[in-house]
Amino acid sequence: MSLPNGFANLRVVVIGSYNTDLVIACDTIPERGQSILGGDFEMFCGGRGANCAVAAARAGCQVKFVGAHGADMFAKMATERLANERIDTSDFIELPSAQTGVAMLFQERKTGVHSGLIATSANIKFPASLVRKVESAIRQSDLVFTQFEIAPPALSEVYRLCNQHGKRLVIHAAPVQSGIELPTGHYYLVIIDDLEALSLTGQPDVNAAIQELHHRGVRNVIVRQKPRFSLTFSDGNRVQAQPIPSVPFVQGAGAVECLTAWAGITLAVTDDLTRAIYLGAQAMAFSLSRPGAQDSMPYPSELPVSWPVINLGGFLPASAARPS
Repeated sequence: MSLPNGFANLRVVVIGSYNTDLVIACDTIPERGQSILGGDFEMFCGGRGANCAVAAARAGCQVKFVGAHGADMFAKMATERLANERIDTSDFIELPSAQTGVAMLFQERKTGVHSGLIATSANIKFPASLVRKVESAIRQSDLVFTQFEIAPPALSEVYRLCNQHGKRLVIHAAPVQSGIELPTGHYYLVIIDDLEALSLTGQPDVNAAIQELHHRGVRNVIVRQKPRFSLTFSDGNRVQAQPIPSVPFVQGAGAVECLTAWAGITLAVTDDLTRAIYLGAQAMAFSLSRPGAQDSMPYPSELPVSWPVINLGGFLPASAARPS
């Protein structure tokens, strides 16, 4: 299976977050009330929205990033990095009263497992008016990406404008938190972890959560199954699974955003969910094997094409089929 052509023609708008990841290596993640001596400190560009924007830009798309930062040293780091990736940052605005997003991560040396805390920042303070300001760009786009790391009013405005203009909206549905909703509407693709799918939908298992997402108007669903290290996906008619290729694990920051970008743009170009998952899983595996969230995003030439899709033979009941 070869890579599809046409990514360079895709006009992508990403509305989301930027965070600078402050990473400290350690043997074990400290427990509550514990202070331990760690290892090396590293600083990387991250944030769910910005990660997705970089992944799409490296794939070859024309990308506009919409978000907010503060007036601090991390803002300069963010704007320079995104500009170097040839991303339009004309609506990555400064909020002088807010701080640029920062995430503190503790990462185990041997396992790569991390635990983190994200600071309150401009990511959750930029207003819905910023989304309205870029309505023209949304209207002219081929694909819009967003995620749950921004304020609910801004997120609701993304939903409204994409529905109004019939745009293909891709949502990385994380983190699921208080005030975040996915109302009935029209959504092109939702990517979500298994436990967060249960939390967002209020359902007891993943299959029921997938059905509920289709009922809410989600055309295509991808669920990352953490224990099985695989992806379960559905187009409203058939449920299938794609294993995530086994690679030397380095870190997980940015990996799901990499999946989100590659699956979304491949689906937009090919209208083939199976192929989109196939390439998305490869891109995700590449990201897992590299350090740094944005640094780990692949270019097309770095993706092999050798892993199969597994057909589970499962079908959703007719009542769960996607809305027309």
